[in-house]
Amino acid sequence: MKKLITLPTLVLACMMMLSIFGLQAQDAAASKEGFNAKNRFGIRVGANIAKQTFDEGNLDQDPEGKFGGDLAILANFQIGGGFFALQPELHWMQKGYKISDATSGGQSVGDVTSTLNYLELPVLLRFNFGGSLRLFAIGGPSAGYLLGGTIENDIAKTEAKDVLDDIEFGVHIGAGVGIGTFEIDVRYMAGLSDISNSEDLTDVKNSALGAGITLKF
Repeated sequence: MKKLITLPTLVLACMMMLSIFGLQAQDAAASKEGFNAKNRFGIRVGANIAKQTFDEGNLDQDPEGKFGGDLAILANFQIGGGFFALQPELHWMQKGYKISDATSGGQSVGDVTSTLNYLELPVLLRFNFGGSLRLFAIGGPSAGYLLGGTIENDIAKTEAKDVLDDIEFGVHIGAGVGIGTFEIDVRYMAGLSDISNSEDLTDVKNSALGAGITLKF
C-alpha cells in the first residue's frame, strides 16, 4: 500500500531545502567578504604625475607636472572584521617637475627637469565596503627620504641633495576597487613640509597624482 506524503513531511522537507540554500548563500557571502577579513600582503606597480611648488626662486615660470614611476610593497592588518584596516606601505617613487623654455632673471636657461627619487612610508587607514565589487578608501600620513636626484637645465646640473632636505612629511588620500586578488587605486599625495635647503628657494613642497595596480596574496 502506497504511503501518502503528509503535509508535515512536505513542510519539513521544504524547511530542510531552505536551510541548505541559506547555508550556501551565507558561505557565498562569507567568501566575498572574507578577502578583506584577512590580513594581506601585496605588491603595487604604478605611476604618478608629480609637481613641485615654491614661493620664491630664480625661475620665472611655475613648474609643470612630470611623469614618474612608483613601486611599493604593502600590508593590510584588519581591524573589526575587515571594515577597517591599517595599511602601511613602502614605496620607491619618483617626484619632481619640468619647465619648458625656462628663464632665470630674464635669461633663458632652456628646459628644466627635476627628477627626485624617494623612499616613502605612508601609514594609511583603510575603509572597506561593497560586495563582490570591493570598494575602499584610504588616507593617512607619510614620511619620505630623498635617495637622490638631479635638477638640470641647458646650463647647469645640480644634485638634489645639495638644495633639498632629505626628509619630507606628507599625506596620501585615495580610493580604489578590488576584483579577485587585484586592486586598482587612485591617490593624491601632498607634501606638507618645506623641503628647501637653499637660500634661493623657500616653501618648496612636492605633490603628485598617482594610480597603481596591486596584487594581493
